[in-house]
Amino acid sequence: MNDKQAFIGVPQADSFRMLVESVKDLAICMVDAAGYVRSWNEGARRITGYEQHEIVGKHFSIFYPAAEARRGKPAYALRVATDEGHYEEEGWRVRKDGAAYWASVVLTAVRSADGELVGFAKLTRDLSESRGRDQERNALLDLERRSRAEAEESLQRLRAIGSVTDAALAHLSLDELLASLLDRIAAVLSADTVAVLLIAADGKALIPRAAKGLEEEVERGVRIPLGKGFAGRIAEERHPIVIDDLDQGDVVNPILREKGVRSILGVPLVVQGTVIGVLHVGTLHPRRFTTADVEFLQIVADRVALAIDHARAYEAATAARAEADVAAAMVRARDDFLSVAAHELKTPMTSAKAAAQYLQRTFRSTTTLDAGQTRALETIERQIDRLGKLVVQLLETVRVQEGHLTLQRRRTDVAALIRSVVVSIEVTTTSHQVVVSGPEHLFAWVDPLRIEQVLINLLSNAIKFSPEGGKIEIELRRPVSTHVVVTVRDRGLGVAPEHRARLFERFYQAHADRSGMGLGLYISRQIIEEHGGTIYAEFPEDAGARFVISLPVGPRDISEIQPRSETA
Repeated sequence: MNDKQAFIGVPQADSFRMLVESVKDLAICMVDAAGYVRSWNEGARRITGYEQHEIVGKHFSIFYPAAEARRGKPAYALRVATDEGHYEEEGWRVRKDGAAYWASVVLTAVRSADGELVGFAKLTRDLSESRGRDQERNALLDLERRSRAEAEESLQRLRAIGSVTDAALAHLSLDELLASLLDRIAAVLSADTVAVLLIAADGKALIPRAAKGLEEEVERGVRIPLGKGFAGRIAEERHPIVIDDLDQGDVVNPILREKGVRSILGVPLVVQGTVIGVLHVGTLHPRRFTTADVEFLQIVADRVALAIDHARAYEAATAARAEADVAAAMVRARDDFLSVAAHELKTPMTSAKAAAQYLQRTFRSTTTLDAGQTRALETIERQIDRLGKLVVQLLETVRVQEGHLTLQRRRTDVAALIRSVVVSIEVTTTSHQVVVSGPEHLFAWVDPLRIEQVLINLLSNAIKFSPEGGKIEIELRRPVSTHVVVTVRDRGLGVAPEHRARLFERFYQAHADRSGMGLGLYISRQIIEEHGGTIYAEFPEDAGARFVISLPVGPRDISEIQPRSETA
């Protein structure tokens, strides 16, 4: 009996046939032992698109993609089903219109009562829709995993940015700050090397300041010219640069290749629009730095730049405080010395002056002195007087510093006081003419000895700094009812602009080549300000200097200090 006869001879119940034919979501067909379709149901028609008369008698390989049919997959399925009783798989199948669909296929061997193979029962289910849902679900799960990973990475990077910001706010030295930051940056970006290069003082090159994995950069003091190589271009062009393969990149720093760096990313360090350096990271294996890597490193670099600026300012302030402390200590030591020296010199100077005067009287009464001996004795007394004045100035300075400058105010004719000072000063010079202008009398409530001290100092300076002689003018006036003004004007050397602001400072000398200690104007200002007045200097264009003193007339009603007739 042939295969066809055997197949036809298989008994089938009418009810079973009706059941099979009515199933619509499952393709059920019978295939003979050679693989040809012998029966067809409604589900098979709906899934594949073939009508019964179109498919019965066709080989079931028509349902396979052409490539799989050529590789013999249909024959393999029949062989497995024959040997093992059934064959199952999920895979692509083809409809009548050529459209592919994902199917679950079960092929079961059908045998006669005596065990002879008469064909196969083939059940096919269309899984396209469920497979699409599975793929969509898997895609969503994959997206969730990626999103979670990206979120975790973003969170890690945010923490890193926060830690950089914390470091920036800490009062760390620049070296401590950079060491802390490099470790954090390397960890977040999984980098093997990190380096910070700062613009050199001359503004022409980058110099490595700190490095991790590239310590030789710092040790060798490598200079990277601006505009040259990887880092130099970043600094000049002010934007990030990525080199995926260092062998193909423009690099002038030999240490990068010596250390085996393969990929590198660098960004500029910018503070308030000014590039102060470059931050770069590298790996010892090939790596493609992503846009996210670039954006993250730039954000970090912005904070690093601020941190560097903050650290520099902190170091500068610390250094300035240290210098100020040293300077203050030196000033205190100097003041202590001057205080002791002034007091210790006062007594021997008084004794020396008395001894010099005794010698002069003795020699003049008992011996005829020649001109040389007379000049010698006069020189001794003159130099003792000069030293005495210096001691007085030192003592006055000490009193001012200690707050012990006292005034003995009384009603004083300032005009008469000026004339008296001029008389005493004129005998010290033959090349200067002192001219006084102003009212005959002008009264104020002042300490006459202190005001005399100020006038002597100003006139002495006018003479000293007018070495070629000339006219010195003193003007006294009362521009308002509450103040008198005294002006001392010379046409001497004047004061260079760079010295004018410090003219009244203690120990400051505008003309260092001239004798003196730089105390006269300082003491004068203290005396005038203690009176409640002001003193300042002007510098006319036709040379010389003009010192202007303004003094309040007094604390009481003007009529009690000065008659109305005296104000004219």
